[in-house]
Amino acid sequence: MERAVDASDSALDAWFEREGLMRYAVQADEDGEVSETWRPPLLWLGARDEDFVLVPNPDRLGYPGKPLREMTMEDFNVFLYRWIEAAVRAGVVRCAYCGRQIQDGDDLPDAETWDAIFIEKEIVAWMVVHFDCKKPLPKKLKGLHPFELRPGPPPHFDLSGLSMRETLPAEAVDEGEPGMNGTK
Repeated sequence: MERAVDASDSALDAWFEREGLMRYAVQADEDGEVSETWRPPLLWLGARDEDFVLVPNPDRLGYPGKPLREMTMEDFNVFLYRWIEAAVRAGVVRCAYCGRQIQDGDDLPDAETWDAIFIEKEIVAWMVVHFDCKKPLPKKLKGLHPFELRPGPPPHFDLSGLSMRETLPAEAVDEGEPGMNGTK
């Protein structure tokens, strides 16, 4: 079986497999030769097929949270959200639906507010979309297959400056993890 993309990250692939996020394809040629390929989840940094990149490995970015092997899906979503925030600050993210630049800031006008979302259909991917673009997005995703895409490498952002609190799922922060700010 072969990976359907060039860059290999066995630890990340193993984690995606454990979480049931890999997609597989089996093809046979006219001579009866059967080949199996697989595709890990992707990250969509814009509205075009060329804007897909591979998902970064937190262990390679100085991420101060849990190491990949100990992460739950919730932990991984927190990591990826922090990575996306860094990508937005760097100006490399566009809305997956309309293609407009995603803006950084706390008090954005309604038309510029955005969210990072995760989809798990024929394709498994994280993407950023304006709130107003969420409703029509499913039509754009219909028929999008991971084996037809050629993702590039993800941009590198050093996440070592994050605080431990910033690496916790929201529920853990709300409940007060043991040792956080003297709680519990």
